[in-house]
Amino acid sequence: MYLEKFDMELRYGENSHEKAEMFGKPAFKILHEGKQISFNNILDAESAFVIAKNLKKLNGYGSVVVKHQTPCGASVSKSKVDSILSAILADEESSFGGILSVNFEFDEECALAIKKKYLEVVIAENFTKEAIEVLKSKKIRILKVRDYEPKVGKPAFGAFLIGERKLPDLVFKHVAGPKLSESEMTELIFSYIVVEGVKSNAILISKNLTTVGIGTGQPSRKRAAWIATSLAGEKAIGAYAASDAFFPFPDGLEILANAKVKAVVAPMGSIRDSEIIDAANKLGISFYKANGRVFRH
Repeated sequence: MYLEKFDMELRYGENSHEKAEMFGKPAFKILHEGKQISFNNILDAESAFVIAKNLKKLNGYGSVVVKHQTPCGASVSKSKVDSILSAILADEESSFGGILSVNFEFDEECALAIKKKYLEVVIAENFTKEAIEVLKSKKIRILKVRDYEPKVGKPAFGAFLIGERKLPDLVFKHVAGPKLSESEMTELIFSYIVVEGVKSNAILISKNLTTVGIGTGQPSRKRAAWIATSLAGEKAIGAYAASDAFFPFPDGLEILANAKVKAVVAPMGSIRDSEIIDAANKLGISFYKANGRVFRH
């Protein structure tokens, strides 16, 4: 596959002393730029957009805030504004200077709800004219994205690795602990959709279809669970968790159970799966098996 260089200047590469280029035609249109868009802005924008798009699998409006290609917060709500604000407030400190993507038409009410200079970029498939004018006045970059098939890829050894990016079927199998109701299963689905966009090893905790704790980018799944529960604090009580891959040992599950998380969804495939199931039953935590892992590196 040969891709031509796209005629768009980037402010800089991953760091300010590094140059960057884009090849191929991107699936977005810049409606307002202001300060020139950067390499990192584009990577963060896609990370946010793909998660928001996947949240269309649930009823309601979905919003995601991303920094460093990892979600700070995500939320699904019956209200557009509530969805946006809940995603931001899920981790307000980290969301500052982040990138917001939504899976609905972005209107004036949404634009007015955002604090001045709080976000770097807003991404949606459609914007109203009024929303564009409000966002311009706040000096926020605006990216309109057309539908496309997302991929994963990285340069390696002078070549490029390109792979598919898609969710497994979101049908989970009950394997341990109490069974959940239909509404509770929606919480697990939400958690698993969002954890797909979190850098591995990843553990994500949610409550009321909003993230409350995200443990990301750790070489140890136990450590990711500890970070997620530490960030969630008391919000972990009665909450729902997703792991992007199997638990190699019961210790990560124990951390979630000790924080009083109610239910967990994770893939299986460890040589210690039986130990994990036994631990879930002893701890009284609901455990569901996902149809596949969702590592993101």
